[in-house]
Amino acid sequence: MIDSPSLLKIEQLSHRFGDKVAIDHVDWKLDQCGVVGLVGPNGAGKTTLFSLIAGFLRVQGGSIEVLGGAAPGSRSLVSRVAVMPQDAIFARDVSIVDQMLFLRALDGVTGTIARQEVVAALESVGLADQLDRGAAVLSHGMGKRLGVAQAILGSPELILLDEPTAGLDPANALQVRELIRSLGKDALVIVSSHNLLELQDLIDEVAVIVAGKMVASGPIDEVTGSARRFELRLGRVISPGELQQILDEELVRGVSQDGTQLTVDLDASADGGLDAALDQLLHRLLKLAAAPRRLREGASLEEAYLRLTGESEQAAAPLDDRTEDDRTEDDRTEDDRTEDDRTEDDRTEDEPDESDAPAAATTSDDR
Repeated sequence: MIDSPSLLKIEQLSHRFGDKVAIDHVDWKLDQCGVVGLVGPNGAGKTTLFSLIAGFLRVQGGSIEVLGGAAPGSRSLVSRVAVMPQDAIFARDVSIVDQMLFLRALDGVTGTIARQEVVAALESVGLADQLDRGAAVLSHGMGKRLGVAQAILGSPELILLDEPTAGLDPANALQVRELIRSLGKDALVIVSSHNLLELQDLIDEVAVIVAGKMVASGPIDEVTGSARRFELRLGRVISPGELQQILDEELVRGVSQDGTQLTVDLDASADGGLDAALDQLLHRLLKLAAAPRRLREGASLEEAYLRLTGESEQAAAPLDDRTEDDRTEDDRTEDDRTEDDRTEDDRTEDEPDESDAPAAATTSDDR
């Protein structure tokens, strides 16, 4: 049996900017269409990885194969790979339709077909009524949606979206998420985002990158592990004794309460997985006559992200445990300040004011 080629195959990929290691021996393989999340702290290497996949940067070490084996930036990938940068910039005084038609012309598509594709892309993000206007009149949210539209021109097979819903109001963010889900049926869509709760409901797989290293990748259930968090709203406030009964259930790891709101951590590692854990929780609630009015999955991806990146430990560390580099300006004591930090009022009377000292003669070298 011959294996079908991968849509994206990365092996031992490394990249430096001078002495800084931006990507450190990354391996990543994606074989199927769908929506994949790429998450990591600021400066982790997400944008660099996108740039390498798209062919904006030359591969320094390792290899990348795109859509069956092509090298990034290959002529065969024209119109098949698309990118939306986090802050896409458009000409302010050129109509949107002309700019989009120009982008299609760069890919060799012109005339009626190009215009149909442009109109369809703008309709999909709710900007069809802005065709003849310049980007100068667009709000931040509309400009963001225009960036998404240019990334889906021509039905690409690999789409890289950097923070596609950042700055959008809830209605437009929902529209973009629905569009991404639709695109994932026929293309591989990789989404970089810091909104982990939103991403969790959108993606099929996730990759976590920290300091240029890929620390985890795979289906979201595997990356989040057996711990799954759910948020429930009950019809009444339950008593401490009832809360303990819930906590005593075998597959319940933890419970916190805020009025009628419950946050429950479940163990999905037993036979039956998540379904068995949810069944046990709901069965107990029904026994208590406290049926949930609402149930939704909480920040399971966020919990996994904090664990994998170590940010939860850093945030919880007491001030005294932080290194000198971690301390902020406000944390430093009077003794920590350098001479340059001291204000006019800090100086003692024994220290002369520079304004009282004779001015130094200006030499030709000083001018």
